[in-house]
Amino acid sequence: MLLVLSLPQFRMFERNLSSKCLEDTNEFLEDLQSETPQMYALLMYDSIGKDGSNILHGNIDQLGSYSECTSAQSPSGKFSGQYCKLTIQQGKIDYNVAICVPSSCKNEDIMMLEWLGLFKYKNTSFISPSPILLFLANNNIYRVKSVYCQNSVPNIDVFVGICMFVVVLFIIMTISGTIFITIKEWKTKSAGNKLKDSLSSAHKHYGTVSFHKINGQQLQVSTLKSKLESPGQNPMETTENNNGEDKRIWECSCSAECATTTTTADIINCILSSFAVQNSVPALLSTKNTMRSYSVIYGIRVLSLLWIISGHVCHFTLFNNLDNPVQWLVSVPNNALYIFSLGGPFYLTVDSLFLISGLLSARTLLNMHHQPEQGLTFKILKDYVIRRLQRILPLYIYMMCLYVGMYSLIPWKSFGENAKSQLDNCKRSWWTNMLFLNNFVMIEQRCMGWTWYLANDFQFYITTPVFIFLLYRNRLLMIALAGFLLLTCFIVTALISWFFKLPIGLHFDSRLLTYGVYNIQYYVKPYCRYGPFLIGIMLGILLHHRETSLLKTKALHRSAWAAAVGWIILACEEGYAGFIQSLLSSKLWIPLANLSYACFLIHPAVISIYNGLQETLLHYTDINMLYLFIGHTILAHILGLLLCILIENPLQLLRKYF
Repeated sequence: MLLVLSLPQFRMFERNLSSKCLEDTNEFLEDLQSETPQMYALLMYDSIGKDGSNILHGNIDQLGSYSECTSAQSPSGKFSGQYCKLTIQQGKIDYNVAICVPSSCKNEDIMMLEWLGLFKYKNTSFISPSPILLFLANNNIYRVKSVYCQNSVPNIDVFVGICMFVVVLFIIMTISGTIFITIKEWKTKSAGNKLKDSLSSAHKHYGTVSFHKINGQQLQVSTLKSKLESPGQNPMETTENNNGEDKRIWECSCSAECATTTTTADIINCILSSFAVQNSVPALLSTKNTMRSYSVIYGIRVLSLLWIISGHVCHFTLFNNLDNPVQWLVSVPNNALYIFSLGGPFYLTVDSLFLISGLLSARTLLNMHHQPEQGLTFKILKDYVIRRLQRILPLYIYMMCLYVGMYSLIPWKSFGENAKSQLDNCKRSWWTNMLFLNNFVMIEQRCMGWTWYLANDFQFYITTPVFIFLLYRNRLLMIALAGFLLLTCFIVTALISWFFKLPIGLHFDSRLLTYGVYNIQYYVKPYCRYGPFLIGIMLGILLHHRETSLLKTKALHRSAWAAAVGWIILACEEGYAGFIQSLLSSKLWIPLANLSYACFLIHPAVISIYNGLQETLLHYTDINMLYLFIGHTILAHILGLLLCILIENPLQLLRKYF
């Protein structure tokens, strides 16, 4: 050790090294290599990543043990173990090796100490490539590309603080609203009991009509005209039934009261009532069809979401957390039995959602356009856009705040660098999400990468008025424009795929250069994804203006899939789908469909957090992926329900009131 410290190259870097890191590293290595090694030093050394088996199937990362490293504490109390991952390049192969170093060392200190060859035990480097890697890389020379040390101390800055404030604020509002309604219902019940007692003592006065006020609501109760007219009836039954309806009476009057609020107390009353769990949960779990038509959309939406979750479970795990990715790539993608995994076309379900969104956007605007002869006025267009923003932005913003807060506070382990990268992206590019530009601007640093869908959807949404305008001006021009845009999407998609040599389906090998090109230049771009939405617009117009059964008249890739799903919707609306219509229109889908937007936003975070809290790599088997899918799906829906209770449902109620 002293010999190394006297080398000329060390003195050249000495001024750039932390003296505390150097001192603690020296103590750790001396305690490790003494005749009676210290236990903490053995723990630190034992936690270092070492060769494993299954290397030929892709298990090349040497992750060691995060818990063992961080549990080590020097007897002097000067430092503890710090888990760090070194990204090594050997030939054309990149892999990670974990080492345990004193907590006083920073990334640049570790780079220098490793370059100087200080990390050794009995002349053997902590980083020693396996013989199989030497054979695969055909090169025994390696270099450290980067170092990442996991810091368990949360980094709370102003941006994170604001996000956490927003998250906590709505939690407090929900708790306050729930307590407020509980107290109000208790007072109502108490007043009802007093009313019952007063009527019980005065029921002998036949024909009397009494008026009482319960929490400001006037309730009229009539006594019996004559005991002899209905001898078997208890006069208390009427009062009890009315008391049982108190909640419904209050709920019915609440909307009217909130719509005519004049005082601050009334406004606070309405706000707290909107955030109460007693109002949110029944609405979310209701099986009432609020769309009045297109009921098959509920089933299609839920099944599409389940398929997306299934694909993301495999997608996220494959890229970062598998110890046998090569085996997966060889056996799974080309197997027809894996249609619900990444090997299947789960990416097409996004096009199903685009189709539904296009259909509903056309229906929304047509329903708002009551006087076609006046055309699309500025007020109609303004209301059309504002309605969409009110629907998607509140939960979107809250989810982003929750995402930033969780990623800042969670004690990440062996895969913490991915979370830190995502958090840094959100701090830099959050504004692109709010403007729905995250599929064009700062795309390589986008926050919550899966929200590219919302950017595309909103951009598509504002094109619908063009077709509705042409519908009442020149239908042939509308059809010609739709055909031209659909053909343009086909041509642009084909040219991009040909130029960059991209696959038709989802690109699932993140190590290849074309993976980044596929996601940046093709997968998230609106000119490659517009076809299904456009088909949805045309289908919405067709269904809105149909006068006779359309299926009784004689009448490629993503768009073909959307057309197929659109045909199913049309067949169900026309009554020709048989048991498929009954299945997709079942009321059992409605509560799950109510949670679909929240689940779409939260489920990738659930998967990423689970993966980031792992200390070791996962092994792909069918049963493992099935269990992960079931667990992530259940947890995503539970959290989706909570998000709807906290933010989506209350704000939708407030939008109706004000």
